[in-house]
Amino acid sequence: MSGRIRLFWLILAVLFAAAAGFACFYAGLFGTIYNRPDGDPSETVAQFFDSVRNGNFVSAYSCLSDTLTLGLEKQPETAEAQQLYAALRQSYRYSLAGDSEVQGREATQRVNLRALNLRKAEQAASELVDGVLEQKVAELPDHEVYDGNGGYLTSLTDAVYAEALNQVLQNTEPLCTDTTLDIQLIYTNGGWKMITDRTLMSALIGGES
Repeated sequence: MSGRIRLFWLILAVLFAAAAGFACFYAGLFGTIYNRPDGDPSETVAQFFDSVRNGNFVSAYSCLSDTLTLGLEKQPETAEAQQLYAALRQSYRYSLAGDSEVQGREATQRVNLRALNLRKAEQAASELVDGVLEQKVAELPDHEVYDGNGGYLTSLTDAVYAEALNQVLQNTEPLCTDTTLDIQLIYTNGGWKMITDRTLMSALIGGES
């Protein structure tokens, strides 16, 4: 019953990995070498995380130097996966740790990020399934439980998993992961832009632990 959620997590991870594969070397080629860096790199970082949390992906991707998309704008197909994805975005909490360290046209900004760990959420929902199913079987008439072969109806298993997931998402704090990131930025085209990497991608889906 958890296959649909697991599939969503895998697809999202693949999208992140694919985006991370874009070369970022060209970012340093298009800036005007005579311009001295202006502005605060931390403002770009804050804009990125605020925009991701608010679902403003045009704004978020404008902060990146090396890719046009991270796949975050793609909505999953099933209602349960959409619910999980919405909970992920709502879980984002970040803070900037100190000032940006700037060296010429490059900078580093440390960020503390908290996000819902999708794998932990899926596991927690799966652990509740048996109890919810047992309760449903006890409450419902047989024709709403079993198919013609004596197996559980798909409509029932779908409802059971949806209820289990809903219970899990009532309190996501225990399922969140804290990650410290050192965001790398480069000054190009008159502004500071973030360089994406696998650590950032992983943190945005709550890590891989």
